[in-house]
Amino acid sequence: MLHRMSAIPSVTSNDSALEAAVVDWLLASRMVLPPDFRIRLSVVDAVGSWEDNREVFLQGDVAIQAGDPAGWVHLNWRTAPARARIEAQQPEALVEVSREAVAKLDYFLRSFVLVTLIFIWKRAGHYHVHAASAIDSRGRGWMLIGASCSGKSTTTALLASRGWQVSTDDIAFLTSREDRAAVVGFRSPIALRPGGMELIGPAGGTQLESRLKTGYWPEELGATWVQTVEPDILVFTALGGERTMLTPMAAADVLAELLQWSLWVMFEPMAAQEHLDLLARLARQARCYRATLAPDLFAAPGALEDFLP
Repeated sequence: MLHRMSAIPSVTSNDSALEAAVVDWLLASRMVLPPDFRIRLSVVDAVGSWEDNREVFLQGDVAIQAGDPAGWVHLNWRTAPARARIEAQQPEALVEVSREAVAKLDYFLRSFVLVTLIFIWKRAGHYHVHAASAIDSRGRGWMLIGASCSGKSTTTALLASRGWQVSTDDIAFLTSREDRAAVVGFRSPIALRPGGMELIGPAGGTQLESRLKTGYWPEELGATWVQTVEPDILVFTALGGERTMLTPMAAADVLAELLQWSLWVMFEPMAAQEHLDLLARLARQARCYRATLAPDLFAAPGALEDFLP
């Protein structure tokens, strides 16, 4: 169930500049938040350590301790000192941040704060999946899923340039919309590497220095941003070959792939069944394909639509 976003997210900090940056970032994302959302940021000279004997899981630069016997989640950032505690049931978090972490603000937001928020949003019925989402010219919802460097962002930029409605190029959240699975997009610039920029040929953009990419808002590429997409077509992307091909997938393979790209179901038992049910619903409602993306995709008038079996 979708929640209406508050006018100003409830973010407090002893550092007014950090507080303003996080609020601006959340507002720019257009991401729905529960009404009882709270995050407290404390900039400290020395970040403490949690007394927690639970197993540590690594997700990128973030070390995660979650699940039984404690209900809360502990996070530690490995890039610079920072830690977070997410409450067991409520969408609330306490974050301690070093000045070294604040100095890496863009990466801190996209790496550590985003993971903190993934657990918060989970408490409100939104489950993260690493995917792009868009709506084609016939009103069909598409979801593109795959690893970094699998062509998601470049393909999303191509679809945007063809006038598709675009939700997100890599940060998506599954939720329930009546009897269907829907994807809520975290609005952020579509991030292109130099090779993707050469294929799409856009002018302008914003340099994302910490990621060595250039970011384009969907509107800069000719698209309309849309918050929610109900996927009708699900595509698992990979690069290779000389021809773009979409091959139908068996239902069992689809669910296994979805679990790989929505790993947060593993970290704590809270709402795990609802998360799994949403993944299964998504696999049932969509036509599912494994895609090999090749340069001929960029010459096709209908982009991905032309390659559907």
